Amino acid sequence: MRQFEKIKKNIKYNAISQVAAFLINFALLPFIVSHAGKEVYGIYILVVTFTGYLGLMDLGVGGATVKYIAEFISRDDDKKVTDIISASFTLFVIIGILAAIALFILSYCFDVFFKVDIASMIIIKHLFWVASVSSLFIWPGRIFDYALQGFQRYDRYAINNIIFTILIGISAYIIFNRNYGIVCFLAASSILTILKYLSSYFIVKKSLLKEKIHFPYFKKDIFKIIFDFSFYTFLSSLAGILIFNLDTIIVGAFVSLAAVTVYNVGFSIQQGFRMLNSLIGGPLFPAYVEMEGKSEYEKQKLVLFKGTKYLGFIFIPMVLVTLIFAKPLIIYWMGDMFVMSVMPAQILISFWLFNGILEIGSGMLSAKGMVKIIFKLLFLNAIINLVLSLILVRFFGIIGVALGTTIPMIFIYFPLIMRQVFMVFRITAGEYFNIAVKKNLSVFLVALAVSIWIYRLYPPTNFWIVIFEMGAAYTITMFAGYGLVFSGNERRELRTIIGFKT
Repeated sequence: MRQFEKIKKNIKYNAISQVAAFLINFALLPFIVSHAGKEVYGIYILVVTFTGYLGLMDLGVGGATVKYIAEFISRDDDKKVTDIISASFTLFVIIGILAAIALFILSYCFDVFFKVDIASMIIIKHLFWVASVSSLFIWPGRIFDYALQGFQRYDRYAINNIIFTILIGISAYIIFNRNYGIVCFLAASSILTILKYLSSYFIVKKSLLKEKIHFPYFKKDIFKIIFDFSFYTFLSSLAGILIFNLDTIIVGAFVSLAAVTVYNVGFSIQQGFRMLNSLIGGPLFPAYVEMEGKSEYEKQKLVLFKGTKYLGFIFIPMVLVTLIFAKPLIIYWMGDMFVMSVMPAQILISFWLFNGILEIGSGMLSAKGMVKIIFKLLFLNAIINLVLSLILVRFFGIIGVALGTTIPMIFIYFPLIMRQVFMVFRITAGEYFNIAVKKNLSVFLVALAVSIWIYRLYPPTNFWIVIFEMGAAYTITMFAGYGLVFSGNERRELRTIIGFKT
């Protein structure tokens, strides 16, 4: 019961944090694009993308930090917890220095990959310089966010994220209204991110750790523990970046810099679903590790079935409603000039109809240490994605890139991950379908029918009406599904999860 309460609390706080961040970024996107312009914002996205590629230098240590902090806490080994944080922090200080050097070098060779004018090249250099200096502080600071997750203190983690995301939004409003430009915005958001990590450091140091953090820290056995897990997590991150971030580079290289902004609109909505899907999976991961450490395999199996059922019930109708309302949502959000974003957005969103229920099972595979298998499947998916995107972009432009991402996610990654889950938990596809998926199908049909009915009967005329109608369609679906899908015990459990007392 205590573990269940902890999971419920962590999911709730993580959801609040992630939804707040998504809504603020959702509101900021058209505001920033309207002030900066398509091409300048496209440059900003490409610089941020290159910075994201350097995230590969994480080497999977972030995930390993979360895992081993949770594992050693469950064993009451405070010294090992501090050793893990000390080793990870030392490594990230080194990585931050290397990342800063790499970004500085990139500032002088960006025009080798993309055709840009002199004025744009100046902006690019300044953006890379800001990112370079920021890396020295942002990289080591990340460890303390990972530590909060490992300690399962998602309440502190969420409060930090919400406060500083709001501050970044306020800074954007001030900066662009005073015409300071995109470079100043990146500098402000970087400073606020550093302050957020500094806040996490004080929380971890003062409230959670029982021993002193050591720096520099080079202890061979601790690094071996970290890298035994993190190596394949790192390779999986590499595959993930190839799947989700290489699209931007392909669009910029084969279409245009302005097309990067057009594509990014649909990609941002897809990323929103990626974030929502992780709301449950993120906080559950340290809980899976705790169950694994205590050999509570039957409890894991129960969580697999119930978690998949609940996640599918809540998540898939959101995807269906958004697919139906994608065109008015994008047009009234970004403007008529972004109508070309609609089809790529619908294509990218559609793979979540399949992959939206994978978070529970794949998280459990990771908690069991099966990161090598996950990497192999992600790498296969990434290679097919790259090949398809490079072929299809020549014929269909940004739609081809979206298809190149979506097709392997549905037909390669989804079925192969599910096969691994069935093997590990010794269940059949039929058993999984009957317990975790079957009853939800009626809810999906309700979501589709209600969305089409509202959209056709009351065509939306502005952004807020779009949001209201999407919310109405989703709410009707949830109330209808609540009575169709769940037993009395499950209803009480679901009410408890979302915060209603029973």
